[in-house]
Order: sequence, then structure tokens, then C-alpha cells
Amino acid sequence: MKYFGVSFLIFLAMLSLSCASRPVTVPVDTASASLPLETDLSEEEPEEPFERALWNIKMNTSLFTKYFEGGTAIVSGPGIRGAESIMVRGDAQIDEREFRVSYNLVNAVQTDTNQFRIGFFLEDLTCGISRFDELYWSPDRDEAGVLLSFDDDHWHTWRRHFDLFDRYDAKVTFFVQGNLAPGRLDSEILDFCNEAISRGHDLGFHTINHYDLRNVSSDTFDAETIEAAGAFIDTGISFSAFAFPFGFSQPWMREVLAPVFPVTRGYGANIRFYDTESISNGYIISKAIDTIMYWDDNRFESHIHLILLAAKFTGNTIVPLTTHDISDTAQWGIKPGRLEFLLRTAQDLQMSFYTYRQIIP
Repeated sequence: MKYFGVSFLIFLAMLSLSCASRPVTVPVDTASASLPLETDLSEEEPEEPFERALWNIKMNTSLFTKYFEGGTAIVSGPGIRGAESIMVRGDAQIDEREFRVSYNLVNAVQTDTNQFRIGFFLEDLTCGISRFDELYWSPDRDEAGVLLSFDDDHWHTWRRHFDLFDRYDAKVTFFVQGNLAPGRLDSEILDFCNEAISRGHDLGFHTINHYDLRNVSSDTFDAETIEAAGAFIDTGISFSAFAFPFGFSQPWMREVLAPVFPVTRGYGANIRFYDTESISNGYIISKAIDTIMYWDDNRFESHIHLILLAAKFTGNTIVPLTTHDISDTAQWGIKPGRLEFLLRTAQDLQMSFYTYRQIIP
């Protein structure tokens, strides 16, 4: 025990020496600063652990693993209520010292068409040292993307915007609602489905009558889902996913539908970020971006910009978004100008547009 006590004291002394070379907090005025203060952004990585942490953050290396505060609770729990609550952090270990960085994406400033100035707060959790600073970041092509979908029977307006999707190289998924049973063939639905597929988009199914499936009999459930989809399949139309009306479902429903629909989808007001692993588990919940959720254009644009920026900044995040009609007047829909803002923002951030077929597990 005597030798253990001496060794422990020596360890504490060495730790205090390694942590004593910097002040507790070094503030930076992120509103007016240009390049940050002391850290050398040359190609040579500093040796001192705190400077090394700063260098790696500003160079946006893979040393710090970025994640959303809340972790798996974002996906399996209630998600994030508002875009202002999005918090991206990063952790790293350097020379047995634990570091954590918190990125201030809410106040990120776009300095030109392809660069952002992002403030951050770095903490040395081992030594109690911290510092406010900022980095300059430019998005590059990676796995981050948007999973955009449209629900119900608005194919008349959807098809009028095919050229808009083409302009931004955006592929989306249309969850169609309708009936192709023998003797009740709706040629307009069939024509839309074939045209959407021919233009590179994807199709999902959304029942015939949009019932809350929690409140129907088992026969009605089958008729509204598997049997109804079978009529489309018989005409050569396949579906990659199923969207529950109103977003409501129970676990048994997803199990019953799994053999026919590789992916099932819920729907809600909160934000959920998925990585490429969690999004392939067969069930996801998509955020509503309808006008009824965002009456103010400025609020819509600021939220969409922040959501997409956060998804892109992590490097491997896919964010599902869902709306209905494309119209300047529909409450359950998106204005054409807002849709173009979303598509343009995703393109500027070099985000990919995913379809549900692309995330089939």
C-alpha cells in the first residue's frame, strides 16, 4: 500500500503539471474575430494536448467524434422538439486527457456560398481547462442527406413539380393513397406512379381511406394495407415503404407489414436524426414540415437551414422530412417557394437526396 500511495501521488503531480500550462478559460469574441487566436493551422499538428485538440477541431479532422446531444434517445425517444434545441458535440481522448467540444450551430455565420464560421466551446474534462473559439468549415460530399417524402393523393400537383425536383437533382418518395382493386382501376394514379418511377423517384403506400389503423378491425387493416398494395403490385407498381396515416402505429402492425413493406414510417412534429445504421432498422419517424407547422416563412427557413446544417455538419446523418400537397394555400402541404428553398439549401450543403428504397435494410 505504501508504494501504491507514492505512485498515486506521483501521478497526481504529473497530471497537475500537464494541466497547469494554460488559463482556466480563454474567451474569444466570436462575433468579431477573424481566424482564431493562437492555434497554428499549419499542416503540422501541435504536440501540447489542448492545442492539439483545438487544431483538430479547426481542421475538422476525424479525431473528435461528432454526435447529437441525446444520442439514441433522439431516434428511440421523443426526438428534438425545436430546431433551436439542436446541440452537436464531439468527444476525443488525447494523451489520457478527455476533451469535449460543443458547436454553436444556431449562430453559425455563412461567410460565402460554401463556407461557415462556427463558434465552439472546448473543454478539457480532465484538467478543467476550457476555451471559446471558432472554426471555418466548408461542406464536402459525404453520406449526410435528406429523406424527403410526400403523402396522400396530391399527384396532380406533385407531377407539376417534377421539373423542380430535376433542377436540384432531388429524388423523393411519394406515399400514394388510393385504390387499384379490379373494377376500380384509377388510371390517373397508375399514370402518376409510372411517371414518377420513370423520372427516378420512389413510391410508398399510404392506405386507401387514411383510417387510423389503431381503431379498425383486422380485416379492415389487411384490406387497407397488404391487400390494397397487392393490387398495385399486380400492375407492376412496387412499394419500398408504408406510411401510417397520421403517423400512428403499434409494434404488431410493423411486424405484420414487414414481409410486404421493407420500411414503415411514422410522422410527427419533432426532429429526428438518423445515421446510416439506425435508419436501416426498418422503422423511422419523419418530421412534418407542412404549413400548419410553420405559419411564418422566416421561421420555416431558419429551422430548415439549421436542421440541414446540423445534419451535414455531423457528416453521416440522414434527416427524414415529410409534407403533403405542394400549394401556396394548403395547410397540410408546402409552398412551392419553401420547397425550392429546401432543395436549394440541401444542394448548397452538398447533401444527398435519399429515397426509401435506398435505405431498405
